[in-house]
Amino acid sequence: MDTSRQRIHGTPRFRWLGSGPVPACLDLRRCGWLLDEQREPGVGCIGVIDAGDLDSVAWMGVLSAWTAEVRRGILVAGVRRPHERARLLDIGFGDALNEGIDIGELSARADRVNAHACLLPRLRDFGPLQLDLLAREAYAFDEPLNLNPREFALLWRLTDSPNQIVSKQALVQDVWRLGFMPQTNSIAVHMSRLRRKLGFAGLRNMLETASQEGYRLRIPHNHGKVFRTSTAEPPRRAASVAAPCEAAKVISAQA
Repeated sequence: MDTSRQRIHGTPRFRWLGSGPVPACLDLRRCGWLLDEQREPGVGCIGVIDAGDLDSVAWMGVLSAWTAEVRRGILVAGVRRPHERARLLDIGFGDALNEGIDIGELSARADRVNAHACLLPRLRDFGPLQLDLLAREAYAFDEPLNLNPREFALLWRLTDSPNQIVSKQALVQDVWRLGFMPQTNSIAVHMSRLRRKLGFAGLRNMLETASQEGYRLRIPHNHGKVFRTSTAEPPRRAASVAAPCEAAKVISAQA
């Protein structure tokens, strides 16, 4: 959903991720936004945080806890140095702003972050596993898995919630577009084929059956979810996981 539609059919929301009340200079409610009272970032609601409130330890906690998917929906304010703002953008934050930004500009930039966060990325990278939405294909160690459309749709849906159980009912609803559970073993058959292809490619233990509840895609903790929206490049390796640590060292200098 784009921002213009959201403003027509619902008021845009933001979450304040800092401590204490929202400072007036960053309070998007002055521009018609609604404040979501939750203090944790989440999909579907942008987050705002003031870099000036964080020391180096706090920044390390932020960067280790927030995945690439979450970071792209967060606007970081109060970043004084240009190279610090550039580094935060480089590791996937939605925007990085200087101190003293006008509330009107802040709202406009928040609109842009909100719209960008709602875009469906072309590419998803999980270490050795890459998914290309445009090609409807997945790659393991840069080799195609040769998935059929249903297998790709199932794998893409599982990557929406890595390391979490996705119920069979959710898969039926999102992949088959059915509002009821069919009396067939179609899910099990497709999952078996998908697991076999992953296994042949060297990712044998990535897809798990979670009892009778559903399925889970196991992603090692050092392979966070990385999104890229370019439609001109083939699948390639995810960015180095060392980048967030470098950013923390840089940004902590202003604390």
